[in-house]
Amino acid sequence: MQPIDTHYTESHTIYTEVYYVCSFNVSYSLLLLKTQYISSLFIRFFCLAFIFSHLIPIVANASNNDFDKGAIYFAQGEYLIALSFWTPIAKQGHPGALYSIGLLYDQGKGVKKDSKQAIKYLQSASDKNLPIAQYYLGMKYYAGLDVKKNTIKARQLLEKAAQSDYLQAQFHLANLYDKGEDDQQDLQLAIYWFTQSAENGFGPAQHSLAVRYLTGKGINMNIERAIFWLKKAADQHNLDAMRDLGFMYFQGIGVKKDFKQAHDLLIIPAEENNATALFLLGEINYIGGNGITQDITQAKKWYQLAKKLGHKDATKRLQEFKQSTIVSTKTKASPDAQKHSQAITQAKLSENTNSHTRFNQDALRFKQLDGSYYLLQIIAAKQFENINQLIDKYTDELTYVLKIKKGSEHLFILTYGYYSNYDEAQNTIKKLPKAFQQKSKPWIRQVKQLKNSIL
Repeated sequence: MQPIDTHYTESHTIYTEVYYVCSFNVSYSLLLLKTQYISSLFIRFFCLAFIFSHLIPIVANASNNDFDKGAIYFAQGEYLIALSFWTPIAKQGHPGALYSIGLLYDQGKGVKKDSKQAIKYLQSASDKNLPIAQYYLGMKYYAGLDVKKNTIKARQLLEKAAQSDYLQAQFHLANLYDKGEDDQQDLQLAIYWFTQSAENGFGPAQHSLAVRYLTGKGINMNIERAIFWLKKAADQHNLDAMRDLGFMYFQGIGVKKDFKQAHDLLIIPAEENNATALFLLGEINYIGGNGITQDITQAKKWYQLAKKLGHKDATKRLQEFKQSTIVSTKTKASPDAQKHSQAITQAKLSENTNSHTRFNQDALRFKQLDGSYYLLQIIAAKQFENINQLIDKYTDELTYVLKIKKGSEHLFILTYGYYSNYDEAQNTIKKLPKAFQQKSKPWIRQVKQLKNSIL
């Protein structure tokens, strides 16, 4: 098996983020305006109503009241009313209002989409030294979206936001220096800004910094520091970091070889169709040992999934299985073997029946809960068996096993707790039952967000 070339597998590059940043909706933009950083999984599962539980004033004056009122109306879909609150304070130079109006025009919320108006307001907010406006506008100039592409201006705007400790700006500025567009490559500055963003807690930057320590690009190779930053990023559910750290445990590079630890790290990126993670899970089940029982059948399943995504090594493994001669298939099974097989089949049928009953019972219990309360989502998986081992270890009246719909897919999720506010849920994370002490923090979700998705 070829080692992972982590230098070329980073998914959070400047290129992918350009589209992401400049196409996301106003809800997320307002949330960023208030919180500075929200992880990708947080964005994925939290609805707009949660925006206002983290409000932090941008400018300490009375105009913030009007800004917050506008934000509340925006959350209710009353965009014109929101605009009526924001327009007067925008004229007074309120940076948050200027930025928010710019986003309304940028996305066509409550007003006709108008790129020129959007750029005008965003530029005004940027001139008021609002980091998120500088970042957003900088990314537009980098991509050439609604403005003429200008990497020099993009770099200047990102630099301003980065100097104000805006995490995403620090990360993307590092990428610009790392890639050296317009003959501006500076690996030392790239490492500096990757480090700043990583130390400020931005998962993609932590992963990128780990990759530099692994490859020695712009910095001395240091496996210990690489592992340190991979763990930091993996704790934030950064899928690239979870995959790479899983690989390190699989190979025993910088850490003690531990297939169980590798499996636990790889399962989430595998569920997100990461071909390398799927292949490594196949290897773990195929080889067995180091905390994992060998399971050829399960290994083949992982290899098949990886093959569908074009993983060449998975294809080779499956070809090896085809070419091998399995003597047992040529020999008629003994009566005892037949009975054993029947017992296993019956057990599996019973397990499926019990799990179906569990889903129905938990769904009924869950729908009785107050929608404004919060809970902890411990794990989500496309296959029930990936959460079943946790259910077997621990279950009580605060545990819910739910089958939900996410887009066109079905997911199985395990939730725990029932809390009247976000802070209470957050404070409970450290007190979770031992069986739920996963390597990554659970996601805090509001009950009503899940009620609409339950199957």
